[in-house]
Amino acid sequence: MASPFVDLQTRAREELTAAWQSLLAQATPAVEKLLGERFLDADKIHQKEIQKEVLRAERSLCERLNQTARRLQRAEQLGEWVAALREAAAAFSSRSEVFPKAPANWKSIPAFTTVMETQDTVVTLKDAGQLSPAVLDQVGSTDATRCYLIPVFGEGHLDAILYAEPGKGFDRNGLELLAALAWGTMPEPETAALPAGQVVVKDMTGDNRPVPEADLGQHVAAQRFARVRVAELLLHQREHVETGRRERRLYVHLKDAIDANRREFRDRFVDRCASMADYFDQELVHTLAHDEAETMGREYPGAVV
Repeated sequence: MASPFVDLQTRAREELTAAWQSLLAQATPAVEKLLGERFLDADKIHQKEIQKEVLRAERSLCERLNQTARRLQRAEQLGEWVAALREAAAAFSSRSEVFPKAPANWKSIPAFTTVMETQDTVVTLKDAGQLSPAVLDQVGSTDATRCYLIPVFGEGHLDAILYAEPGKGFDRNGLELLAALAWGTMPEPETAALPAGQVVVKDMTGDNRPVPEADLGQHVAAQRFARVRVAELLLHQREHVETGRRERRLYVHLKDAIDANRREFRDRFVDRCASMADYFDQELVHTLAHDEAETMGREYPGAVV
């Protein structure tokens, strides 16, 4: 016979369980309604903010693309056009460069030839086998192992190749849209006849300079050397640069660094290439002296060639 105490315990548990379930059944709809309303309101607010951000981003992108299109259309010199396209492409890639069409040089670059033949974007390894030493010198050394070559192409005509490396913020669609905007806006290059075997490079002043095709790689490397070394002066010796500009005696305040770089430039480039120009001197005057040679000071010895 069961103990009365045990029966009471069992009945009490059953009644408490039933009461708890009843309370839950009554409370759950109210709680769900309250939480649902709160989360719904929060979600609506969140969605509105997202929509606002999307609209702002779209307007900002449209504004940038519009500005780029205007710059490309108004460019009178090839250098201006290249700079506008390169700067716009920087928003969609970790590294970008622009190569105006030069079929005579591209025939020896397998990846460029593929772009010419397919008239479509090409993804390729970033090495001398697919590109060339001159191209690699121009784009610089990075951790990227592959790159994208986007044709600036339309109506059967190729104007240029847009080079881009993947990385944070990379957007192939954005790059191809830029290429589409750029097609047909490229200024005509200088058409003066050149001797056989010569090509035109743009020096640090923006002027066209004919050089032997065999020396092109050396000229590209020399220009890159000049840009990097002058940028280092600006970065590491900012106070001396500012003082030298105020006193119009930049050479005096940066003599040791300038002389060391001049010697290295002469040894690496001038002594090894008869057609070489003093790109280091041009970059000093252009970037440090703001195109005013007098700001270098009367003590400055000038170009080495």
